[in-house]
This record gives sequence, C-alpha cells and structure tokens, in this order.
Amino acid sequence: MRLVFARHGNTFAPGDRVVWVGRRTDLPLVARGEEQAREAAAGLARAGFVPDAVYCASLRRTRGFAEIVAGALAGAPDPIVDDRLDEIDYGAWEGLTAEEVAARPGGGDMLAAWVGSDAWPEGAGWRSTREEVSARVRGFIAERLGGAAGPSRVLVVGSNGVLRFFPRLLDAAPPPAGAPASYQLKTGHLGLVAGEGGRFRIERWNVSPASL
Repeated sequence: MRLVFARHGNTFAPGDRVVWVGRRTDLPLVARGEEQAREAAAGLARAGFVPDAVYCASLRRTRGFAEIVAGALAGAPDPIVDDRLDEIDYGAWEGLTAEEVAARPGGGDMLAAWVGSDAWPEGAGWRSTREEVSARVRGFIAERLGGAAGPSRVLVVGSNGVLRFFPRLLDAAPPPAGAPASYQLKTGHLGLVAGEGGRFRIERWNVSPASL
C-alpha cells in the first residue's frame, strides 16, 4: 500500500490577517491554494502516483484541494468526503493570530509545545479533545486503510491538526532521518507512507511536491 497525506493549500492571501482556523471556520482556497493543488498533482504525476482512492475532509479547503488534484491526475477517482478527517475545533483559539494566542495566560508555552512537538494543549479551551480526534483517526484507519482487499494507492487530504495524528496512530516506522518532533505539514505539502502486511513506514514527511 502507498499512502500520500496532503495538507490543503493556502486559505489566506498576501496581506490577509492570518488566524487559527479550525473545524468551525470553513474557508475556501485562495488563488495560491489552488495553485498548490495543481503543484501537488504535478509532483504526484512525476512520481507515478495515481491514487485509486481519494479521501478528504468535508471543509471547502480540503474538498477543493482534493478535487483539483484528482481532476488533474488521469484515472484518479472522484474524492470521497469523510468528516472524520475534519480539522480540530480550536475553540478559544479560533480566529486569533499566533501573537494573540501567545498573549493568553499560558498561551505561549502551549502554542510552542503544539507547534514544536504536537503536545496537546490541555486547558487551552479547544472544543475538540485529544481522545475524540484520536478516535476519529483510528476509525478512519480501520475502515479505509485496514483491508487487504481495499485500495492500494490512497490520497488523504486534510488539515494541519488532524493529519499529524496519522503517523503515530498508524504506528508507522519513522523516516530514514529519524522521527521528527512534530508531524505537522506545511500548506500544500505531502507525507509519503508505505505499507505492507499491516505495517507502515514513513518514507518522507512534510515535503514539497516540487521535490518528488
């Protein structure tokens, strides 16, 4: 099995106020985000990867990205929307800039821990819980990625928060350079995972499509 995890493209244009965007803020891709989707498709085509299953979250930014990628890869199926891939609900952080989050009591340390090492910020006021997100991802893995008779080349399009759960919940062996402190993905970037006999290993993570 070959898995590609893709974070959607940009939802903010130059000059926009960049804020935390979670499950409750359903932004579309901006022009650069659509361009990033086309770049992802071109990179996957160069690598010879045409998915036989495409899954995406229900939010417009992920649906739009998945539709552009699938539409540009000859033979790829239409994306299947699975709301278990929807982003974390960032609660009290939703709509705040990173500077505004850091100015909240304890916000600076919690922000640094989440960004730097995926440490869940207990007490941050997020509406999602770590247990709820983990259960969603585990359910997706069991149903969509667990069967020997299932698809062998899978593209999963999601958001920064929820995608970083996959490497650990797949119990994937780390990439050759060693496990990163954080499994975050930049916008438009990819994580490449290989699977065999129910065991997974990360080939590359947080890579630009241009590097494929």
